[in-house]
Amino acid sequence: MTNADGRAGRWAAALRRTPVAVWDDDVTDWAAALTYYAVLALFPVLLVILSIVGLTIPTAKPEVIDRLSQAAPVESRALLRSTLRQMSEQSSAAWTLVFLGGAGALWSGSSYLSVFRRALHAMQGVSARRPVWRTAPRIIATALVLISLLLTTTLALFLTGSLTRRLGRALDLGTGPQAVWGALRWPVVAAVAVALVLVLYRSGPAPSRPVRKMAPGGTLAVGLLLAVSLGFGVYTSHASTYHRLYGSLAGVVVFLVWLWLANLALLVGAQFNAELAKSAQGKEAG
Repeated sequence: MTNADGRAGRWAAALRRTPVAVWDDDVTDWAAALTYYAVLALFPVLLVILSIVGLTIPTAKPEVIDRLSQAAPVESRALLRSTLRQMSEQSSAAWTLVFLGGAGALWSGSSYLSVFRRALHAMQGVSARRPVWRTAPRIIATALVLISLLLTTTLALFLTGSLTRRLGRALDLGTGPQAVWGALRWPVVAAVAVALVLVLYRSGPAPSRPVRKMAPGGTLAVGLLLAVSLGFGVYTSHASTYHRLYGSLAGVVVFLVWLWLANLALLVGAQFNAELAKSAQGKEAG
């Protein structure tokens, strides 16, 4: 049996063990905790995005709000769009909002990472023994990297799209530049998503931090994120009973469930990495 066959066998075995391990390690509970902090971090980040757009290209605000809303499930879009519009009306103190939103996002993002770190250690069966004064600066720095990457990518995607349309009109190039940018945008989004997931996974135990050990679970997590978003979007659009169960709160509930599923996808990818690590340890012991 070749090395490639052996690797494929270990990956298949790890993938089979992952659902059971997700249940045994209470991963759904970790996802619920992460959802709480994700909500606390998300809206300050959106506030910063809208404030910066308002300071740079105010006319692009409506388009940015529409694009951001479209990222959510259908039943939550109206609620999210209304919330973002209310946030965008606070333009008189834009710099203050950038500062306050950034501070709130950093605090909530650090709390999110702290929970994620504990979940990764639990999956690997490793105790987080470092004192707080050593882990806190690392967590804050990682949160700053994640938020900065998310902000710069989101702003670049929205603002360059607007600039591309203006360039096409100014140079009488029609929709050519916009079509090229539209084709390039999704590979950029996928690359950034993978980078964000890998940064998240680096908060785990030291032996699991090399990129080659994080990449399999990171790839699985990104694939699951796409599948969850598409599948849950189709479900809420055609077969959902949330409106009958929750009435006017349906949009909020759908949004929270979507965030929970997204965090669960991230943790399932991490659990797959943990199962691969256990397979490797078993091979070395054998």
